[in-house]
Amino acid sequence: MSVPQDVSIFLNNALTPTHNRAEMDGDAGLPEAIRDMPEEVSGRFVALDPAVSHDIEAAWKRIIMLNATRVLYTFTYDSQAGTFTARKR
Repeated sequence: MSVPQDVSIFLNNALTPTHNRAEMDGDAGLPEAIRDMPEEVSGRFVALDPAVSHDIEAAWKRIIMLNATRVLYTFTYDSQAGTFTARKR
C-alpha cells in the first residue's frame, strides 16, 4: 500500500465532492500526467467514517478523483473491507 492521499468522491451526481483519505494498491505512485493514468486502480479508504461508508454503499453512482490530474473513475466499494476498485471513465 502507498502513503494515504486525499481523494475526492462524488456520489449520485453531486456537484461538490467529499474528501477522504485512501491508500492505493501497489508501490508506485499515481502519474502526474492525465494520459499516463491507469485504466483501473484499487485501494482502501483510511479511517472512513461509518456514515460516509453507508453513503458510499447506498449511492447509485460513485465517482472518484484520485489526484491533481482530475481524471474521473467510476468505482465499486466493498464496505466490509473498506476497499474499492475504480475504472477510468
